[in-house]
Amino acid sequence: MTRARNSLPYADWPDTDRAAWEDLFVEGDLLDGQGPAVHWSVATRKTNRMHYGRWLGWLERTNQLDPSATPAERISPERAKAFARDLMSEVSARTVASSVIGLKCVLRRMDPDHDWQWLKDLTNRLDVWADERTPEPAVYPSAGELFRLAVLELGRLTSQVEATRRGNIHYRDTLIVALLIACPIRARNLHMIRLGTHLVYAGTDRVLSFEPEETKTRQALKLLVPETLHEPLEHYIHRVRPHIRHEPSADYLWLTTTGNQLSRHSLYLRVQKRSEQLFGVPLTPHCFRKIAATFLSESSVSDALHARPLLGHSQTTTTERHYIRASQLEASGKIGRLLQGISRDGRT
Repeated sequence: MTRARNSLPYADWPDTDRAAWEDLFVEGDLLDGQGPAVHWSVATRKTNRMHYGRWLGWLERTNQLDPSATPAERISPERAKAFARDLMSEVSARTVASSVIGLKCVLRRMDPDHDWQWLKDLTNRLDVWADERTPEPAVYPSAGELFRLAVLELGRLTSQVEATRRGNIHYRDTLIVALLIACPIRARNLHMIRLGTHLVYAGTDRVLSFEPEETKTRQALKLLVPETLHEPLEHYIHRVRPHIRHEPSADYLWLTTTGNQLSRHSLYLRVQKRSEQLFGVPLTPHCFRKIAATFLSESSVSDALHARPLLGHSQTTTTERHYIRASQLEASGKIGRLLQGISRDGRT
C-alpha cells in the first residue's frame, strides 16, 4: 500500500514553501498591500495547508522534493497526473479531486503570474470524474422519516443494560447522523465542534454557533438543536463520550477511541456507513443539506425560503431551485384540487 494521502507536516516543509505560505496571509493596509489569501477563513487555510502538505509529502516519498526549487518549478503536468493516480489507489474520487483542487488554489496564489491553465483543466476533469464516481441517490429519503429512525435507534442504544465499546461508537455515529438531519451544517463545521465553543447552552436551548471566519461563506451561523436531541446529547457527553476514551484530552465533541478528535475523513466515512446501516442508503454529510432543502420545499413556498439561512448560503441562486420546486408543487396541488372539484360537480 502506498502512503499517497499522508501530508508532510508544516514544520518539515522546505524553507521556500513555508515562506511562500506565510506570504499568502500577510496583513497590510491599502498602501502596503495584503497577502493574496488573507481572505481565507481559518477552516480554508487549514484544509488547503493539508492539501499542499499532501503534495509535498508525495514528492518527498517519490524522491522528487527539491528544497531549492520554487513551488511552481516543482510541478508539471506529468507530476500532477502521477500524484493524482497515486491518490486514486488510496482515497475516494471526491478526495482525489479535492486534493488537487486545493493544490491548485495554493499554487495560483503563491505564483499568480504563472500560467496555470493546464492545472485548471486537470482539476475540472477530476471534478467531473469525481461527480460521476460518487452518484447521489435518485430520490432522497424524507428528512422526517430519517429523523424518526435515528431517534428510535438512539433510544434503543440508550436502553441497553450494559454499554459496549461497539455500542458507544454506534451511539456516537447515530447522534452525528441525527444532528445532521436537524442541523445540516457543512462537514468542516461538523468536524470542528467543540464543547462550550460551538455547542453552547443558551438558557434551556442548545445552540450550534460558528463565527464568520469558521464558515465557508464567512457569515456567522447559529442553529438551534431540537429538543428531541437534548437528552441524547447529554447522554452522549456525560456517559458515552467518556467511555469511548477515559479522560479525553480535548474538548472536541466527536472523539476517537484514542481520545483524539475524529478526523474529517473518518467523520465522512462514519456518516456514510452509519446512514447505510440505519436507512439502507449511504449518505454523505452534504446529502443531508439537500435533504433538508427538499424537506422545506415540500412543506410550502414560504418554508422553502428558509433553506437559505438554514444552510448558510450566501447566494439566493443556491436555494432558488428549491423555492421554484415548492411553487410548482403548490401550483400543481391547486390545479389538482380544482380539477377534482369540477369532476365532483359534474362539470367535466
